[in-house]
Amino acid sequence: MSITYHEIKDQYPALARTGSLVDARLREITPLLKECPQYVFIGCGSSYAVARSGALMARLRLHKPALAIPAGDLLLHMDTYRPALEGAGVVVLSRSGETSEVILAIRKIREMDAACADGPRLLKVLSVACVEGSTLATLSDLTLEMPWAFDHSVCQTRTVSCLYFLCAYMIARLSGDDRLADDLRAAVAEGPAYLEVHEPALKKIAHSDWTQAVVLGDGELSGLCEEGALAFKEICQVNSNYYHLLDARHGPMVLVDDKTLVIAALSVGVGASGRARLELDMLRDIAAKGAAVVAYSDENIALPGVLNCGFGRKMSHPARGLPVIALCQLLAYHKSFRTGANPDQPEGLSPWIALA
Repeated sequence: MSITYHEIKDQYPALARTGSLVDARLREITPLLKECPQYVFIGCGSSYAVARSGALMARLRLHKPALAIPAGDLLLHMDTYRPALEGAGVVVLSRSGETSEVILAIRKIREMDAACADGPRLLKVLSVACVEGSTLATLSDLTLEMPWAFDHSVCQTRTVSCLYFLCAYMIARLSGDDRLADDLRAAVAEGPAYLEVHEPALKKIAHSDWTQAVVLGDGELSGLCEEGALAFKEICQVNSNYYHLLDARHGPMVLVDDKTLVIAALSVGVGASGRARLELDMLRDIAAKGAAVVAYSDENIALPGVLNCGFGRKMSHPARGLPVIALCQLLAYHKSFRTGANPDQPEGLSPWIALA
């Protein structure tokens, strides 16, 4: 069995343990982050995509400025980002805890903070690593270590889901959003059955003739959907892009054709609201161009030319991210048999980057 496939299917026990970790450490997390005037989420590659979703969730639910920055960008342009870092709660997401840009950027942040003319601004660093005893942990005020989420495949799947879940569940607990916390737990508990129902159809569509993939999603899912697009590049080596749902009308639609797979994360179901009509009309127009279309929805919908993967219950928007990213991962994995790509060890890609 492919390592990647095992880690996709094995993500739900890992997600459950991640939720237990947040619950167990919430008394330490709360004083570290709650009093910070602003937040900065940092990552590289897949973890930066998750950081984008995490920052927006923090902004919307904790009601403070929040920004996501790629660690490499921060490392090269530290002075530019100085105002966002002053007194910030810095949340660092990493699979290995050893990626060079992350380590160098956090060291530079610490040095900048200590060198302030009027004294340190007392920023706080919360790191999340999928290993124990990392270099990143030595640079952090608090580290949440979840080795059960570590992906041994070069391509990240289970790790991504766990990092996203940790951000969403932590913010739900910090903000007192019980509905979101409940929906996230439900997405984990019901996830295996959801994939069992939809995987045969996903496998069939993965083996069809499309040669490019587009992932569409909005709001707090935007960063995670961008990671969903990245999964196609890495796992099956198919060209892919991410766009906000309706924004795809503004240019990208010209490239959608019968060689395109479109995965859309819907925020509404079959209701008569204007928002529902706009989303469903978008899918109709995409299908009319001959594209293969896979749509996540809370409740089942029926549209010609659309494979609907309904979850079966209404969900808070961030909780939809867990089934959506699993759909992208499975489609990319099954497509690798058609493209001949090695999903466990794609040529030219390393599990994490060590700069000379």
